[in-house]
Amino acid sequence: MSSTQSKFPSASREDWHALVSAALKGGDPQSLDRLDEDGLAIKALYDVTSYALASPDACAITRLPVNPASHIAHGWDICQPVMAEGSAKDINRLILDELHDGVGTIWLQGLQTSDLADHLPAMMQDVVFAAAGIHLDAGNDVMAQIGAFAGFAKKADTNLAASRFHANIDPFAPAADADLLASALAHFVLADVGDVPPDMFRAQGWRWHNQGMTAVQEIAYILASLTEILRQGVARDIDPARLAKHMSASLALPADLFEGIAKCRALRHGWGGIVSALGLDPDAHRLCIHGAVSIRMFSTVDSEINMLRTTTALLGGAIGGADQLSAHAHNCLTGDNLLGRRLARMQQHLLIDESGLSRSLDPAGGAGFIENRTDQLGLAAWLAFQQMEAGGGAIAAHQTGQFTTMARRAAGQRYSRLAAGDLTLVGVNLQPDSRAFDAVLPYWRLIRRPAAAVEMVRHAAAQNPPRILILQQQADLVPQLAKLRGLFAIGGMQPVHMRLEGTNADAVDLARPDLVILLNGDFDSLDGAMQSALSGLLDAGKAMTGDSLLDDSAPLEKLASLVGLSLESFRKGDA
Repeated sequence: MSSTQSKFPSASREDWHALVSAALKGGDPQSLDRLDEDGLAIKALYDVTSYALASPDACAITRLPVNPASHIAHGWDICQPVMAEGSAKDINRLILDELHDGVGTIWLQGLQTSDLADHLPAMMQDVVFAAAGIHLDAGNDVMAQIGAFAGFAKKADTNLAASRFHANIDPFAPAADADLLASALAHFVLADVGDVPPDMFRAQGWRWHNQGMTAVQEIAYILASLTEILRQGVARDIDPARLAKHMSASLALPADLFEGIAKCRALRHGWGGIVSALGLDPDAHRLCIHGAVSIRMFSTVDSEINMLRTTTALLGGAIGGADQLSAHAHNCLTGDNLLGRRLARMQQHLLIDESGLSRSLDPAGGAGFIENRTDQLGLAAWLAFQQMEAGGGAIAAHQTGQFTTMARRAAGQRYSRLAAGDLTLVGVNLQPDSRAFDAVLPYWRLIRRPAAAVEMVRHAAAQNPPRILILQQQADLVPQLAKLRGLFAIGGMQPVHMRLEGTNADAVDLARPDLVILLNGDFDSLDGAMQSALSGLLDAGKAMTGDSLLDDSAPLEKLASLVGLSLESFRKGDA
């Protein structure tokens, strides 16, 4: 028999505090509190309470997707990337493979503009243009590609407005042309209504995330970009209510499940504040959110782990209420394959059909931590957005390089955490995989990935393996030895272990080490012959104790120096 009364015993905050303290063997639960990379507090315990909305003036806006009924019935739109390489027939085969396996929208990457109009009939053969979504990723060539697709649509007895065509113009994306916004707005005003795509403009936060931006910076960027497009549109006498219907956002989904949920929800708060300021109804002008799995978190080392990162990222976007979700193949950095692409799209089918995540419109609603995290991100992003507006808005930030500076600085700080061991990546610097791996394809090399620093060290170590000698004086230092082996494994290096008992100095000379590590004591405690054998290495700074290496503030850079590399470009955020 059902009852509204809870069958679980009530528990106070003190009860929860006691349980956590017991798990910590008497430790304070606050010891688990930490700050994220934006400086926002993440606590161990949260109260289940009603949090005030962080959006401006606490405006009551929906957290629901653009089309809730369709979301419940069919789930979100599965938008899968297709690298448009090879002939038109090759691209057509890839598109049809995705569509036949239940993908709703094709995200065309790397599509060449030259002779596109001539190639489109073959590229789109057997594709129902009015039903299949096309998601452009054309950069500064977008206007020319819009024209090519508009011509193709007319030959198919339809138009862009009646299709599921996403132009995704972002005038403030990395390397965006300064005149792109003016050209796009002119097209919006002068073009036939049928030639204006439903998603004309899309603030590509995903791209800036992959350049290094933090969560707060990414959301602030999206809000500033959308605001600038609206402002410039109003200056051209475009009805903001009409323009808002043609705007969307692309948001990066990290491996952190809860951050992904909060990012989607916080972005809707911020967009609600913008449309409310224009006198529009936030519920009638919901923002279409495209959640794209972060590429910044990917690694070529132990690339199968990327599947796990992708799963939690997609889960965050699904629970956060994204309208579209995209996931690249786990091996896309080095060149994906049929299996990688199939696994990427099937992850979403599992979440929709087997996990049933689309059956609830706001499954995270009321969760103390998620509500608090949403409000934190929303308020911090809104304040950052206001600062951008005070500085002249997105146009000024783009022209002065503010967006680039923000991304580079955040990427440099993220690398510093990795170098210090404070940022862990499974398979990369935590339980590192020893298998060889391929080089990153040119298309992805501009993405500022923390793992790229480790990959560079490992490639160099594979080409010229350093000779590392570990000297052990006592038998009771196995834990330290294991830690050192784990550290060198990060760089793909295999040290030689030698016990000093019964070992003469000639053995060290024969080893010709590039680096000597002494596990116990100091070098002054060694006999005269051994000190003499190591004197040259000591003078060159190529001999140290195990404690000093393990206590190094940036052990990764020590590994890099062994193979003649400098990671300064990563520290500056340039790589």
